[in-house]
Amino acid sequence: MKIAINAIPYVRWSGIETFLHGLLAAWPINSRDEIVIFANQESAKFLQNLPDNIKVRTHNFKNLNRARLFIYQQINLPLILWRQGFDILFCASLLAPWIYFKKIITIHDAAPFVLKEENSALGKIFWRINLLFARLTSLKIITVSKFSRDELIKYLGIKEKNLEIIYNGSPNYQSGDASPESNDSPINYGDYIIAVGNARPRKNLSQLIKAFEILSPQVPGLKLVIVGKNDWRMQEIMTTVHGLEEKIIFSGFVGEIEKQNLIKNAEALIFPSLYEGFGLPIVEANILETPLICSDIPSFHEVAGESALFFNPLDASSLAAKIQELIANPELKKTLVARGQINAKRFNWSESAQKLSELIHSYETPANK
Repeated sequence: MKIAINAIPYVRWSGIETFLHGLLAAWPINSRDEIVIFANQESAKFLQNLPDNIKVRTHNFKNLNRARLFIYQQINLPLILWRQGFDILFCASLLAPWIYFKKIITIHDAAPFVLKEENSALGKIFWRINLLFARLTSLKIITVSKFSRDELIKYLGIKEKNLEIIYNGSPNYQSGDASPESNDSPINYGDYIIAVGNARPRKNLSQLIKAFEILSPQVPGLKLVIVGKNDWRMQEIMTTVHGLEEKIIFSGFVGEIEKQNLIKNAEALIFPSLYEGFGLPIVEANILETPLICSDIPSFHEVAGESALFFNPLDASSLAAKIQELIANPELKKTLVARGQINAKRFNWSESAQKLSELIHSYETPANK
């Protein structure tokens, strides 16, 4: 088959890019397939260390902005795919050419459609239009957990027969860093707990900060490190920190290896989100032998299993108590780390890539064999 991969919309390393790279890096070798990634100059940087039968075709944009990427994806990319006879297109997110019918798209979760504060009014309209065309013109819709599948069925009215679950895999940190923003020099923050993610309301960082304010007098040497892009949302959260400026550290966006070092050396990874489709930092913490404390939400129970302590995400005192319990109990730490090593084995990029490959080849016709 002649398979196209859409990496035109992506300009930085985040969860979607991790999902895409993980699948492609573990792609099963099939000499009959011609696989071409369509990328911009930024996404091409992190689509490295891939199997030899996967080629990256880079379009260098003079002005790399969302509008330019969107227009290219909607007009140029479909024309290229039609003219060059591609059999199918895989998109790792809901961002896809609207009028191209031979495609498989991914919806990681229903957050843009069910959470009021997730997007602006214009953003909600944009995602609704994307969803409409995805439902009308996609061969299949992939999602990343049973929880997300159920949400897409319940709230978006997508039929179960049109959905396929493909999990994220466990990171393979021995294979090197795939992110172009790497920093090999670990930062020493002393004793700290860590949270990884952006500052959208559903990430619930405000409750995490309240919990740390409760906890700090009881564990005075402990710090909180929040890893995520310092955009306007994060800056708003930073203004709520009073009296703990030296103990709550906003690192900004960091490279992949620096993130790994920060997670590995933390006393615990805290995942306070109100809503997630999967939660890749859970598996990252499992692999890096870092204890987990997670929100008591369905997707986290599905992904973390017994490898985490769970707390009420609406109750800061509940989180503070769980952090104190973990820090005071070395045996509990060892237990969670051991469970995490077992839990991470449930998620395998090779199995996920094989499942996607089989799904793609289920649309193979005698003409494209």
